Amino acid sequence: MEEDKKSTAVQPEEAPKPKPRRRKAASPQSAADTPPAPTDSAEPPAADGQTTKKPAASPKKPRAKKNTKTTKTAKPKTPKAAKTAKKAPADETPERKAPAQESPVPAAPELAGPKSESKPEPPETPAREDAAAPTAPDVPSTPELPEPAERAEPAGTEPEPTADAPAADDTPAAEAPPEAAAADTAVTDTPEQTGDVPAEDAAEPSGLVFSDGLANDKALAAEAARMANISRTAQLSIAQIMAGLEENPAPSAGPAPSSAAPQHDSAADDEDDEPQDTIPQALGRGVFGMFKWLLLVVLFVLIIAGGGVAWLYRSATPDMLPEVKVTFDGQELAPTAYKWHVPVVGSFFRRTYAETLNFSPVVLEDAISDASPDIIVTPSDYSTQLTITDADKETVYEGSVTGFRSYLFAENGTFDAKLVVTASDSAAEDSSSVTGTETWQFRFTVGIKPSVTLCTPTVQQGSVAAVRVGSTMSRTEPTLTGPLESTGFVRAANGWICYLPIPWNAEIGNTELTVTADGYTETLTLSVRAASYSYKDYSTKSQLMSPYIGADDAPDAVRRLLTTDGGEIQWAVGGFVQPFLDSFDTPLLYGMTEYVGRSYSERSTNYGYGGRTSTNVVIKPKKSKDSMIVPASGHVLLAEDLGGSYGCTVVIDHGAGLRSIFYGLTALDVEAGDDVKQGQLLGTSGRTVVAELRIGTVPINPLLVWRGQCDGLKYY
Repeated sequence: MEEDKKSTAVQPEEAPKPKPRRRKAASPQSAADTPPAPTDSAEPPAADGQTTKKPAASPKKPRAKKNTKTTKTAKPKTPKAAKTAKKAPADETPERKAPAQESPVPAAPELAGPKSESKPEPPETPAREDAAAPTAPDVPSTPELPEPAERAEPAGTEPEPTADAPAADDTPAAEAPPEAAAADTAVTDTPEQTGDVPAEDAAEPSGLVFSDGLANDKALAAEAARMANISRTAQLSIAQIMAGLEENPAPSAGPAPSSAAPQHDSAADDEDDEPQDTIPQALGRGVFGMFKWLLLVVLFVLIIAGGGVAWLYRSATPDMLPEVKVTFDGQELAPTAYKWHVPVVGSFFRRTYAETLNFSPVVLEDAISDASPDIIVTPSDYSTQLTITDADKETVYEGSVTGFRSYLFAENGTFDAKLVVTASDSAAEDSSSVTGTETWQFRFTVGIKPSVTLCTPTVQQGSVAAVRVGSTMSRTEPTLTGPLESTGFVRAANGWICYLPIPWNAEIGNTELTVTADGYTETLTLSVRAASYSYKDYSTKSQLMSPYIGADDAPDAVRRLLTTDGGEIQWAVGGFVQPFLDSFDTPLLYGMTEYVGRSYSERSTNYGYGGRTSTNVVIKPKKSKDSMIVPASGHVLLAEDLGGSYGCTVVIDHGAGLRSIFYGLTALDVEAGDDVKQGQLLGTSGRTVVAELRIGTVPINPLLVWRGQCDGLKYY
């Protein structure tokens, strides 16, 4: 007992030495450098201490050996019964460590079990003292044995000393991870493997330290606890590293973990070395971030607006295009091209529909038969532009459709027209109206068919037939062909007119007349009826009328004038009158035949040879040298004395080939070239006057004309 007291007294003096702090800091290194001993080995520690020297690779291990010797001085003081009780659990330790490589925590209860048999104090108290034991140089390895029990201290409860002490160590085993348990096992096994100190000798001085440590300063206990925590943390880290190496063995031990760590440290260093942003840089980043935000907002708005515009754009279909209808002279025209702008977003954005339907003008089938054809555009509120060119590409009209209504085509022919209908923004009622243009190009033929009229469908012999032709576009004279002789068409008030003289002996019946005007040909049928003529029978030739001038007896001076072109119609005003103011006799009428020496049968049948038919009228005034007047207005072609039976002869042109011829005057009051009026004094008559009226070279009955009985000459 005295020896025990001595040893107990010595311990406090050696405990405060500062060396254990450095040993506590170095113990993790020795534990890391020294691999844990295999737990399945059941061999007891060698007595000569060789086993202890092998794991002690650190330079601090000799000091632990010195402490072991100091522990040996207390060896004889311990009862053998306690030795035996303590040694038995130590011998069982290898068997329990074999399954505990993953959880080496039960190593601490093995040491606490024997102490519970020898001493009534709790087994945890020596463990707490042993944790502080490394601070004392006299106890080298004893502080490392109770480290598993040290982990139980944070729980706040110390287990009561019971025979089942190992069961109390389950709490640290649950709290400590497998790696930490492996590290604790390695540290706990160190005193058992040291050959200098047996297990029971190590336990005995630790009990003395525990009992004496209760009286030590609280500061020393706190320092010991802090050092124990540091040691435990280092041991856990080393155990985790070693467990990772065992689970994932690498070809080379050491370079693998160090290769990853510099990379992480270099990245962290780069981040730490980055300079802090200045105020302008921070403002720039803020402005740039705001700009990106605004850009995203604008982009989002544009996407929504673009989707809406796209939907509206697709909604602007061709069904919204206006329908414009154009008719020309009653014929509907088809457009050749169009270009319309359908509003999508008001007047700012429009969809355009444009197409060329025909590159060449549309040819109208029917010819235009009116000099002023109508062109109608529906609806009428659009502006129009019409251009018409002739076959020579010369513009004959350019203007609006409204102005074209008063235009008259001057001639027939082929024309090209271009009509453009425009709907502009100014003409539209609102901005949502469709604007654009539509074009019509067409080619038409003006074939105005002139009117052809037979004024006298039925006419008698010795009279005049008239054919009227309306205005022609070509302004060329129409032509007439048939069995009847004519001087041709002359201009009249509403077109053209032609007078056909019917000879006294014209064939009775229907006569075909063909009229051609502006390329159109029309056939007319004229009916000729017989006239009632008288005759005279003479017994001798001396009874024949004298002077007698037949159709073929006209002098050359007069004959030449009959073939000249006639002028304008002069009798249109006033007509014709008889050339004498007083009454007169007509001993020889137009168409009267004079016979000499016919028999009774010939006279009864009015047939015989040797007769002559008069083609003029022989007038015998009631008084000699009676004054004569102009029967109708005209132009004097001849006024001279031709001598012989002709006497003073006057030829007056009344126009349209109609001429009055007077033979047998004794004096002339007119001269050639004079324009005379109806009723004007012509001259003085002789005993008889021969009056003749011809159209061209064909004589007609003057009495019918003078008396207004010739229907044909009433048309002019």
